[in-house]
Amino acid sequence: ERTLLRRIASPLWRMKSGSFARTLSRTSFTSKSSSFLKKKTRQKRTIMTTNTLPKFPSTVDTNDIEHIEKDIVSTYFYAIERIESVPSDARSWSNTFAAFSRAIGKASECSALVTLPGMTHENAEVRKASNKAKDRLKSELFDATFSRATLLDVFEDVFTKSFTTTSEEDFNKEDFKFARKVMDEFTRKGTGNKNREKISENMAKIESLCSSFSSNINEDQTFVLFAESELTGVPDLKQYKLDEASGKLKVSLKAPDVMPIMQFCDNPKSREKLARAKAMQCQEENTDLFLQTVKLRHETAQLLGFRDHASYVLEPKMAQTPEKAMAFLRDILDRSKTRLKKDLEMLLELKRQEEGEACTKIEPWDISYYARAHKATLGVDEGKLREYFPLEHTRDAILSTYEKLLNVTFEKQTHAQVWHEEVECYAVYANEDTSKAAGYFYLDLFPREGKYSHQCVYPLRPSFLSDDEAEVPPACVNIGNLSRSTDPSKPSLLRFREVETFFHEFGHVMHCVLTKSKHSMQAWAWSAVPWPGGVEQDFLEVPSMMLENFVWRKEVLGTLSKHYESNRALPEDEIEKLSKSRFAMDGYNRCRFISMAMYDLLVHSSEGPLYEYNGRQDLDAKELYNEMTKDMSGIDYIEHAFPVASWFHPMMGYDAGYFGYLWSEAFAADLFAEFENSKVGILDESLGKKYRECILSPCATIAGDSMLENFLGRKPSLDAFVRRMND
Repeated sequence: ERTLLRRIASPLWRMKSGSFARTLSRTSFTSKSSSFLKKKTRQKRTIMTTNTLPKFPSTVDTNDIEHIEKDIVSTYFYAIERIESVPSDARSWSNTFAAFSRAIGKASECSALVTLPGMTHENAEVRKASNKAKDRLKSELFDATFSRATLLDVFEDVFTKSFTTTSEEDFNKEDFKFARKVMDEFTRKGTGNKNREKISENMAKIESLCSSFSSNINEDQTFVLFAESELTGVPDLKQYKLDEASGKLKVSLKAPDVMPIMQFCDNPKSREKLARAKAMQCQEENTDLFLQTVKLRHETAQLLGFRDHASYVLEPKMAQTPEKAMAFLRDILDRSKTRLKKDLEMLLELKRQEEGEACTKIEPWDISYYARAHKATLGVDEGKLREYFPLEHTRDAILSTYEKLLNVTFEKQTHAQVWHEEVECYAVYANEDTSKAAGYFYLDLFPREGKYSHQCVYPLRPSFLSDDEAEVPPACVNIGNLSRSTDPSKPSLLRFREVETFFHEFGHVMHCVLTKSKHSMQAWAWSAVPWPGGVEQDFLEVPSMMLENFVWRKEVLGTLSKHYESNRALPEDEIEKLSKSRFAMDGYNRCRFISMAMYDLLVHSSEGPLYEYNGRQDLDAKELYNEMTKDMSGIDYIEHAFPVASWFHPMMGYDAGYFGYLWSEAFAADLFAEFENSKVGILDESLGKKYRECILSPCATIAGDSMLENFLGRKPSLDAFVRRMND
């Protein structure tokens, strides 16, 4: 094997077809392809792993994706078959669990070469091929692994030998947790279950449905036409392209296009027109996909012995049961009702001031407009505020803030091979060890046609140990959709909501790249990628939500802001006004969120197609969503609309898990209180280093509750969160 490794050590991989005849990455493959999964005896393939900078060529095409996928599969299943073939008396941790960890780690990192184009590539056919390949890798490689009874027998044998006959003090706890996770995955995928084939079939269908759902949103080209006279009050109409046929402005349904109109347009009919289009986005294509998925999830959960899908999903999470999650949401909902009432009264009063005392109702398209007007009464001018947040300065200042707080250093990789000319790459170094990169991150911040249209951090490489026990540094990309500049004389100016979102997402970046795990299944990941890994899903948002708190503090806002003309920071009195506006509309926002989170839990807690709510037992999924959001938020729904059809979360891994954002926010407040109470100030570097070591670096090697307790030195509490709600 070592001879073969030396022979193919060059990362140059030339294909017979496609445009990928160039340096691909640190990963090398042999070029000959074998049959996909069916062939029992496979030619050995070797994937090289080092700690060097990942490479993502911009020229990848559909042929490249096909070849890479086949080589990933061949290499991986060669390793799996070797593990299965080890005689019982020769089995050890090294040639079973450790060998599996290396194999799945390599397959995971190489999968990014196949799956990333589906999120970012400019060519629709490449995106389609990438998404299909991702579905196959998920169902026919990663999920299929945990349906192999022979492999499970091997692991059960070695687990018994390694742990049940050894005292707890003598075995590695990280290895034990990894082994336990591996064994649990076999159970959760139905191995040993008499319905295993049906379970696997359903899981593959669910993955395909979810992929199609997300692709439909990303590929959606819907736009709404407006005459300039219909958009009075919107500060920058240059961002909208002209429709040559009509002479009107084209407004897409992406956030950078939608939000300025919903916040600033003083024509309610125009806001309504856009709000209706947004609420009905992808409704025709995605409604049935969602309903099919919900039905299949419920059926699969019951085949696995669970009452419903929500029970299945929550079993390994911090919350553990749907009942506990629901109780948490109801408690916060009850605490928020008084504030909701005040918010709605305030919005109605603002509307009456503008449209007359005859107004009796706040419509869905009024919320953002009058919320912005309310902030203006607090002294916050959203339009002028943008002038203080030019993208380049704000980006650099955010990075600098994280460097200082977490005791790390970022180094831009100017020669990195990236998938688009706008993408930037950085290496991350822990200040106590600058001899090697702890990880790498990429910034892909602007919207493009066909690109993932929301905000997320997408894993590109997990942390794990390679064949020679070398640490493989993790990597990820912050996929954004921030506002572009529409004036050659001005830089891109960010809305403060975009600044806050960037700061939040960068917290995920740090969680990923600062992870130190021996096994990829304990590294940072989430269900956007096909490979298994990551913390409990209801802990996933805790680290970034804690870090997000800093963006509202004057110590940070003073450095993030810099007027694009005068170079002056946001004045202190403006910073104070902005900080005080943070929880404006918090009652409405929280109740609206809870209505969606409860819907997510409820729709995944029943077989359907009819659901019960508020005494009614005849609600279909669309009616249920509309009734729940209306009841809890106090705002009527848009007739005939089903906004779930363009809601990524329930179809991208947050199914029966959307509540996790609020759950995470509660624990994040407890963590942030430690910084607020620091005697040396909010940017306490020693506390930041402790946060990195106790919360970010362990990732899934330690349970979420234990990480919280390790940092806090006590059991976590909701007190700080409740105090914040009552302020």
